[in-house]
Amino acid sequence: MKKPLVAGRIPPTWHAQIQQIQQETGKTQSEIVKDAIGLYLEKTDPNGVASMARRLGTLENQVKKLVQLV
Repeated sequence: MKKPLVAGRIPPTWHAQIQQIQQETGKTQSEIVKDAIGLYLEKTDPNGVASMARRLGTLENQVKKLVQLV
């Protein structure tokens, strides 16, 4: 069974945040939006893999910045 497609317009600031998360986690925009909707519908564990991947990506970026400073 084919999955339904949902589309909608979002503010540019949200899109920028999605792109940042995409860079940090390596996920596609579709995966990020799916995770966000899942959280909203309480279908996704907020402490699950998506949350951990986002935190890991943030930490990796912080380490890169620190390495550049050294």
